[in-house]
Amino acid sequence: MEIVNITRALEIIQNSNQFAELIPEVRSNLVMAKENATTINEVAGVPGRITTVKGKAKTFMKPDWGASSHMARLILEVMKHDPHCRSAINLRYDTTLIDLITKLGLKISSYNREEEPEDQRNIEGGSISWGVTQAINKIGEVPDVIYHTGDWGKEPIIALIGCDAVDVAKMAVCLAQLYSIRKPRILFAPARSLYTDKKSSSNCIFCGISTGQPEVKEMILYKDEDYMVLMNIYPYNRGHLEVVPRKHYTDLNELKPVELKNFFILVQKTITLIREVIKPEGINLGFNLGKAAGSSVEHLHLHLVPRFKFEGGFMETVASTRVINENLDETYNRFMNSIQLLR
Repeated sequence: MEIVNITRALEIIQNSNQFAELIPEVRSNLVMAKENATTINEVAGVPGRITTVKGKAKTFMKPDWGASSHMARLILEVMKHDPHCRSAINLRYDTTLIDLITKLGLKISSYNREEEPEDQRNIEGGSISWGVTQAINKIGEVPDVIYHTGDWGKEPIIALIGCDAVDVAKMAVCLAQLYSIRKPRILFAPARSLYTDKKSSSNCIFCGISTGQPEVKEMILYKDEDYMVLMNIYPYNRGHLEVVPRKHYTDLNELKPVELKNFFILVQKTITLIREVIKPEGINLGFNLGKAAGSSVEHLHLHLVPRFKFEGGFMETVASTRVINENLDETYNRFMNSIQLLR
C-alpha cells in the first residue's frame, strides 16, 4: 500500500514543471511509513533520492523499504507524536517559500541546529530526533512544515509533513507553482496576456465566442439570446466565471434598464452556481471599465472569482493555483452537472 502511494506521488512530482526548483543540494526524498512503524526498514523511500534532469524532477529507481535514512528518522520521530502523519518530503530552504507556507495557513515550526547539545550531536541520527521534538514542542502539536536554517556543513532544509505521500506531493507541487511566480516580472505579467493574444477575426474575443468563431478557444457554460456565462480559461482562481452580454457594449451605462435587470438576474444565478459547485468562503465581483482600469478586453464583462480563507494572497490569485489541484476540464464538468441553476 505505501509503495503504491509513493509511486503515485512520484508521478505527480515528476509531471510538475516547477517542482525541480524546490529540490535542495542534498536532493529530495519522499518517504512513507507503515502504520505503527518503529524502524527505518519500515519506512519506504526513493533509492538515490529525487534529482533533477533538464529542469524537471526525476527518479531512477522504484520506491523501496529502508531506502532513506534522514527522512525516515524524521517521520518516525513525528509518528511518536502523531501516528497519522506517516509521510514527508524535504525541500530546499528559502525565505520566500517560508512566507508562502505561512500565507497558505499551514502550521509551521522550526528549530535551531546551533542550539543542539554536544552529546546529542554524537548520537547517530540524534540531531533529527532532537530537532523534530524541539519543533513540535514549540507549538504543542505536529506541524505541516518543520524547517531549520542549517549549521556548519549542514544545508538548511524544509520538511513538508502529511498523512500519506500523495497528499504531501500535491502540497509540494502547489508550493512549487506559487514559488515559480515569485519574481516581479512574472507577477506583473499574468497569464491574462495569453487570453488577449487569442483574438478572433472580429478583434473581440467575446464577440468571437458569441458568434461561434472556431478559432476562439472557449468554455461556455450558458448562452441565450442576450447573455453568456463563460468559464475563464486563464483563471485568477479556481472556478473563475464571467457573465458577458452578447452585444458588444464597452460600458455598463450603455445597458438599458431592462437589459441591466436581466444581466444582474443572471449574475445572481451565477453566484448560486459557484456556491453550489465550488463552495467558496467568499466571491469577488468586478468590472474593469477601460484599459487604465485593467481591462484586457473592452467588451463589457463581469468577473466572478471564488475566494477562500487560506490562500497565498495576491500571488496565489494571479498564479491560477490552489492547494487542491483541479484542472479546467474537471471544474467545467462539475459546473455543467449543476447548470440547471442558470436556466
